[in-house]
Amino acid sequence: MSDVSTRLASVADADTIAALHAASWRSAYRGILSEDTLGRALDGERRTHWRSKLATMAPHDMVLIASDTGFIAVWGDGDPGFGAYIDNLHVHPERRSAGLGRRLLREAMRRVAGRGETGAYLWVFDGNVRAIDFYRRLGGEIVEGGFDEIDGVEVAQSRIVWRDIARLADACDATP
Repeated sequence: MSDVSTRLASVADADTIAALHAASWRSAYRGILSEDTLGRALDGERRTHWRSKLATMAPHDMVLIASDTGFIAVWGDGDPGFGAYIDNLHVHPERRSAGLGRRLLREAMRRVAGRGETGAYLWVFDGNVRAIDFYRRLGGEIVEGGFDEIDGVEVAQSRIVWRDIARLADACDATP
């Protein structure tokens, strides 16, 4: 996976990020989200979402992209007491299990640690067992559950936290 360069994303990357996001959702969330949510309208909705997000990022927000194969978005203003908010980590379905997710997460956490942050968290759908297993192997701890409403449907989710993102970055270097 070392052949793919990682860089900060810009507004010009919005359509690529949106396509990755939609492809990842359709693969990972089938059976979790409704078929309507994952249908044709998802592409346009994700394009609109990412064009807006990338155009209005705050100074501590960060989106890293690895060519057209994956991206991670980390927002500086999350829930107080939990650290940086990892909002998205998506790898193209055909490139999963090749280390790119670890690499994106490692680079993002090193950058976040460099600005003085010590913790991070994310929310993951409970039905996304593959992702939960991935985050737990990297030292993530499930601390609470909740629900997210998506297109009128409540979806169970869990908050996963890392209290030491330097340790998380190091765990991403370890072999799976």
